[in-house]
Amino acid sequence: MEEKSFQQKLWIWIAVFLKGARPLLWYILMPALSMSLGYVLFHSDMDAVEFFSYGSNFYTAVGMLLTIYVLYRGSRKRGHRFFEDASLYLDQLDWKKCAAAFGFGIAMAVAVSSAITLLPRWGITNDYSDASQNMFRGRDVLFTIVTTVLTAPLAEEIVFRGYMLNTFLEYFDEKWSVVFVSAIFAVCHGELLWILYAFGMGAILAWVSVREDNICYGILLHIGFNLPSMVNWLIRASVPASQVLFEGWWMILAYGIAGGLVSVLIYRWYFRYSGIR
Repeated sequence: MEEKSFQQKLWIWIAVFLKGARPLLWYILMPALSMSLGYVLFHSDMDAVEFFSYGSNFYTAVGMLLTIYVLYRGSRKRGHRFFEDASLYLDQLDWKKCAAAFGFGIAMAVAVSSAITLLPRWGITNDYSDASQNMFRGRDVLFTIVTTVLTAPLAEEIVFRGYMLNTFLEYFDEKWSVVFVSAIFAVCHGELLWILYAFGMGAILAWVSVREDNICYGILLHIGFNLPSMVNWLIRASVPASQVLFEGWWMILAYGIAGGLVSVLIYRWYFRYSGIR
């Protein structure tokens, strides 16, 4: 077979990335469209800041569900099965692995969040705690929780580790496919700290999805990643609970160490259970 020139390879790469970006474009467009229509049709009496506080997460959740629907219709139109295009196989689940994925997500999130929260104490400035708390400020707290814990993990796994990752795997090996999709996922998170956090999390999610050939485990892992931020907000919303559970930096450090140890134990169990060496 004739070796492709650099220019040919470049054009193939561009075509692959454009193809892989289509689901991402829908993921960006539909929540924005949902919020715009919601504002114009139902909340035009509010100013933009008030509307964003009042209902942005509700319309974001609606937009994410619409993204999934558009991808579903697109697969049907091409004569494909949505569940195969997304690698979403509910009938092939191992419930022990499901529990391990969910638990690993929670434990890893606690470990990483604790470490980042302690960065200012170690002389490194960051706004992680404030940013985490800001996610749940506003009047649509219920839909903030729904979006953070349910619709975002579902939609993002379908878009990134489903459609996009499968597109990359058609042209690149597993390692580079994981790197590319994780980098794109990370960049979508905006600020440097979140980018680094999202790249590491995205790489784990992509690796699990490739290893299991099923994004269901990644969805559960992603829910586990996001769940502690909600619990943290609920605790800090209560002054007595916050004083008991976050009394000093040493308690946050203890949570981080416990989360790290549980992560390692689940990681080792998964390799033994799956027969991976």
